[in-house]
Amino acid sequence: MNSNWGQSVQAGLRSKQNKGYIFPVTLIISVIVSSFLLHQIENYRLEKMFYHESDQQFELEIMMKFVWDKVEEQLKEEREEIISSFEMPRGEAAVTVKELGTEREIVIVCTTRMAREYKATILYDMEEKKVLGWYETIKLIT
Repeated sequence: MNSNWGQSVQAGLRSKQNKGYIFPVTLIISVIVSSFLLHQIENYRLEKMFYHESDQQFELEIMMKFVWDKVEEQLKEEREEIISSFEMPRGEAAVTVKELGTEREIVIVCTTRMAREYKATILYDMEEKKVLGWYETIKLIT
């Protein structure tokens, strides 16, 4: 009985003579898979940040368009007093007007709830009812 057990142990030892390649191969494969997974997670995070910033900039542009349309409408009606602030669901806008003879300098500052800011300085000719210049600054704070 002892001899049968000894023979089966020797047969098992002979079949396991693979010189230890399993562990390094498994380790390399797990490193490759983990690296790929981390790369994909980082790509997802960066893409999410990019779209968040794009959405913030888009909101600012929509706010600026809305405010400019209102101000331009008031300028064409030749109102003396132009509304100086607008409250919107995603932010607010402030408008200041400075008269420069026949021209007016209009400064519109739109700010979102997340402190992103879009500032436009517009030179508007009151006689011809057209924009002479538009200078803008967008400040995205993270």
